[in-house]
Amino acid sequence: MSKTEKSARLLLDQLQDERSRRVVFVSHCLLNENTRYAGGATRPGAVAEIVEELIAAGYGIHQLPCPERLAWGGVLKRHSLRLYHSKGGPLYAVRGALLSAFLSWTNVSYRRLAWQVARDVADYQRAGIGVVGIIGIGASPSCGVNTTLDLRASLEVVAACPAAALTRGVMNEKAVLGCRRPGEGLFVTALDRELKRRRLTVRAFEHDLAAELRGQPQAVLVTETPRILGTSPVASAKAARG
Repeated sequence: MSKTEKSARLLLDQLQDERSRRVVFVSHCLLNENTRYAGGATRPGAVAEIVEELIAAGYGIHQLPCPERLAWGGVLKRHSLRLYHSKGGPLYAVRGALLSAFLSWTNVSYRRLAWQVARDVADYQRAGIGVVGIIGIGASPSCGVNTTLDLRASLEVVAACPAAALTRGVMNEKAVLGCRRPGEGLFVTALDRELKRRRLTVRAFEHDLAAELRGQPQAVLVTETPRILGTSPVASAKAARG
């Protein structure tokens, strides 16, 4: 710790204000569902029970960037829409190459975002403020902690579905929940790697998207067993056990 950082911490101790010195990093769409994939928003804005849980526990809330909005063409993720309803057309024949290029671009973009988020984690920790955890999104191709999306299978569903038949139910049950698989999302993978590089560790929790879509409220920090990002799998398991 530098001399300046020590002085800042001493000043914080001396002035003794009301901050809890605990913060949780929250996936963007839990606080702003306007950035969700089309058909995936269950609330006008925030997922209230998540916000209420964090407020009741006295945690500050740090909103993570939405990696898909930033890498995939804005709020509507326009770059990911090109293969929708494409079966039988020219793009469908080259979907494998398009997906490979899309994933390469995604990985480059997510490494940059992961660097920024890991920098923010380090900044809080240097200031003497504990990062209690990160809340990701189950079944997300980007922000999944324990479950992610098989993008190839999901795109196959939306490519084969005629435009008039692509309903909210089809999108959620077949293209998203039906294409879940164990594993972490692409952004969580990049963040884990960057935290390891900086020798930082953070607990990661997963909001259950399936439960949210089906109207089942949940308390994430109380009910979920965290993973530990930034360490080896062995160390992660030991830390999660307590």
